Amino acid sequence: MKVGTSDKGKSPNSFSELATFNHCLIVFGGLAGIEDILEADESIEETDPESLFDYYLNVCPSQGTRTIRTEEAILITLSVLYSNFFDKL
Repeated sequence: MKVGTSDKGKSPNSFSELATFNHCLIVFGGLAGIEDILEADESIEETDPESLFDYYLNVCPSQGTRTIRTEEAILITLSVLYSNFFDKL
C-alpha cells in the first residue's frame, strides 16, 4: 500500500476502510510538497500525485503553518493512520 501525504490530499475520514496490504510505504514531500517533486523530475510523466498512491491524505488539515518538520509529520501520520484505519483491523 502506498500513502502520500500532502496539504492537498483528502481527509483520512473520507475513507471508510483500508485495503488489505502486506507492506505500507508512506511518502512525505519536501518543503514544496510532492506536487513540486513531480514537476521537477522530468523522468516522471505523471502530473497528478493522487494517481500515484492508494491513499493521498492530508493528515493535518488545521496545521496552521506552511510546513511541518519531517520528524513531526511521521508521528502525526502514524497516529492518524492508526486511529482511522489500523485499530479497525
